[in-house]
Amino acid sequence: MRCKIIVALLSPYVDDALSKSRKHAVEQHLRACEACRAQLERIRQLGNLLNDLPVPPVPEGFAARVMAEAKTRLPETKPKRILSPVIWDPLRWFAEFSAPMRLAACATVLLACVVGLTMAGGLLVNEQEQVKGSVKNQYGLEWFDSTPPGSVGSVYLAMTSPFNEEGNIR
Repeated sequence: MRCKIIVALLSPYVDDALSKSRKHAVEQHLRACEACRAQLERIRQLGNLLNDLPVPPVPEGFAARVMAEAKTRLPETKPKRILSPVIWDPLRWFAEFSAPMRLAACATVLLACVVGLTMAGGLLVNEQEQVKGSVKNQYGLEWFDSTPPGSVGSVYLAMTSPFNEEGNIR
């Protein structure tokens, strides 16, 4: 093991808080490394020095005062509900994005709309064609009609309608 790892394990080694395998690895490294043995000795000396210091007496009622102060500083927490209400927020995912990601998402949607309109002929149609064609046929929305073109239902409606294709009464 490297000395950096061993130095981090020396304090738990002194406190006898290492697993058997790590303790064995530390001992094996200490046999070969003089610098780590010196560091271990300094940690032991510091521990002995701290153990020799007298512990100051704690004033009477100190623990009760600390606990009372801690309770006043605790933020009021509401009890957790087991089942939280379902809140419908369809754009919650969008709010979690960073600003550049939001910008990229908006640009992608805008580009998709422009490309879709261009491919459908919506932006490239001249004024004469736009006047001639109906809005339904121009954008390909006839498929959203209740009776698609060429279906039996559309033929029936065309035959029973009092209006012709130009919109005049028959």
